[in-house]
Amino acid sequence: MFTSLTYFDRRGSWFTLLNRIILSCCWYGVQGWYGGQMIKVMIGSIWPSFFTLKNTFGPDAGMQTNELISFIIFWAISLPVLLLRPEQYRIPTIVSSVVVSIAAIALFIWALAKQGNVGPLWSNPEDVYGVGKLSGSQLSWIMMRMVSSGIGGWAGGILYQSDFSRYAVHSGDQMWGQIFIIPICLLGTNILGIITTSCARGFYPDEPLLWKLYDLLQAIQTHGGTGSRAAVFFAAFAFFLAQVSVNVVACGVVGGMDLAALLPKYINIRRGSFIIAIIGICINPWKILNTANSFISAISAYAVFLGPLTGIMVAEYHILRRRRIKLSHLFIPNSTSDYWFWHGLNWRAPVAWVLGVWPSLPGFSASVTPTPTLVHVNNTCMHVYYMSWLLGLFISGTELWRLIVILTIVSGVEEEVSKTRSTSHVPLAIPWVIEQRRYDFVSSVNSHLSA
Repeated sequence: MFTSLTYFDRRGSWFTLLNRIILSCCWYGVQGWYGGQMIKVMIGSIWPSFFTLKNTFGPDAGMQTNELISFIIFWAISLPVLLLRPEQYRIPTIVSSVVVSIAAIALFIWALAKQGNVGPLWSNPEDVYGVGKLSGSQLSWIMMRMVSSGIGGWAGGILYQSDFSRYAVHSGDQMWGQIFIIPICLLGTNILGIITTSCARGFYPDEPLLWKLYDLLQAIQTHGGTGSRAAVFFAAFAFFLAQVSVNVVACGVVGGMDLAALLPKYINIRRGSFIIAIIGICINPWKILNTANSFISAISAYAVFLGPLTGIMVAEYHILRRRRIKLSHLFIPNSTSDYWFWHGLNWRAPVAWVLGVWPSLPGFSASVTPTPTLVHVNNTCMHVYYMSWLLGLFISGTELWRLIVILTIVSGVEEEVSKTRSTSHVPLAIPWVIEQRRYDFVSSVNSHLSA
């Protein structure tokens, strides 16, 4: 919230908050449904008849009775966890991370040992999917699309990471985790998932590709008999703990923080988290997951809109402000603040955001449309969309820098420098004006323009 005040200003920051609140509501429901599936596997491992419980819903409901029961149980278990303070999640999340890592590695080793190799999906993916071998530019663009898709899943986390890194004991403590742990964990989980699914394809050839972990665990119990029920229960329990941590911390608490920042007079973090939890049910995640896959694609493709926001944040904080912020001025809601622009809105930021978003919109529209023939675009538009996050980050960050630097010169460098010498207020929020003499400032701007 407070980082967005410096580049969107007070009223403009509502836009970034609403973006994150919408994502938190959607993901809380979706992740909660995944957690409910783990509850279903746990109950089914104890009472196998739960898997075949009579379904009281119609075919258009998008769910079965046992799935709804499991989802409600998971939702109810998560509510008390929302009462913890944000800094109190550290130990529980570490414990759940260790437990789920052990379970994931054990499942991977078991699958690899049972299959005896990495499986057909790894060695012959063309035969499994029935497609030709990719090569050349086609392979390159598919890889680019997968990179953007992977970043898209974490685009929201990139924006709200400061919500938790601010609880670090020392400045920079979070850096090592961001540089090493996150890439290692993401790469490791992807490799484990691909190889495990590939192995399962080998020893369960009659089953569809078991990409979903709860489907794999249920298949293990079905084919393994009663002897596998205990192993399935403990594996599902480990992933259940991880799902609670992810859903509560990354969706509930983050959304609660944003709601508290949006309406601080009426909502605190806990109240906001409970509101997110309630809306998570109202969005009907079972319908989203089971009957509208395009909506999930839209959530993942939301990086089209979040990449430019990240670019604006990087350019404004690291390049223009050089990581210097007057914290006290963030709480001043009037023109005496260094971060108060035109009527509480820094119009340069939304302009830069639009410029970063629009190139990817045609490809975005085509990718999330359920009927492929309804929206048809050429390959160039789709290739631009495949680079959406990285391209949007670069364009919006560059345009914000250009708008601020160029408009500073247009408005008159002399006037800007004279104001800086007489007061500490900087209307355009360019911090180096305070620190350098007029000649240095003019030279710096001219060098930027010439570049």
